[in-house]
Amino acid sequence: MKKFVIGFVSGAVLFGGISAFAASGLVGQKVQSVVMIEKSGVKIADGAVINGAIYAPIQALAKATGTTVTIKDKKVTIGSPSASTANSTSSSSRSNPTDIGKTVNFNYKNGGYSGTVAVTQVLRGAEAWEAAKEQYNDFASEPDAGYEYLFAKIKVSILKVDKAGATADLNQFDYKLISTSGTEYGADIVLSPEPSISTKVYAGSSHEGWVGYKVKTDDASPLIAFSRNYDGTGGVWFKTK
Repeated sequence: MKKFVIGFVSGAVLFGGISAFAASGLVGQKVQSVVMIEKSGVKIADGAVINGAIYAPIQALAKATGTTVTIKDKKVTIGSPSASTANSTSSSSRSNPTDIGKTVNFNYKNGGYSGTVAVTQVLRGAEAWEAAKEQYNDFASEPDAGYEYLFAKIKVSILKVDKAGATADLNQFDYKLISTSGTEYGADIVLSPEPSISTKVYAGSSHEGWVGYKVKTDDASPLIAFSRNYDGTGGVWFKTK
């Protein structure tokens, strides 16, 4: 089976159903070969070569590229990238952080992997403390005076790992908490809810887990930064409220 990579397929014709074949006079035509379409090493769909053109399910390709597709009255309308995937590494920054629940693309060069990431939930203060007590009972300890817990639930989907066959090493300490004024909090060991974000993931798989921080009670709007360069530039940034 041949492979075709999204972004490099020329002359491809996409279909949303059998009506596309009828409209193109393709009903009854012989399939010359079957191809596999992939993105960043992950299989998206199978396609068919008919009369020299590639036909593949448009819904699968739209989902893989974050594009909206509407099929109505034998008409397929391709729209803009969906709101959940519209942000990219370049549009997520300290001055333009991503909202909770929104997904962004990232390329973590220092970690050797790339994919998508989202902060899906944030607990802080009394709510976070209750979650800690529920999870750890007597092992949970209150934060120091002037501080409170902040727990963030993060979902990561790995699209590519630079080293072939290797896993992406997800680590809670790669997600830094930056104060409203711009100071990075220290890497305190915090007993956050389970599961932890820390794990190993192969390309094509996803993981959702928690990271925990101790934040100053008067720090109104700290941000979470991920996949920055060693000098603090770049990366993707998320709001915590």
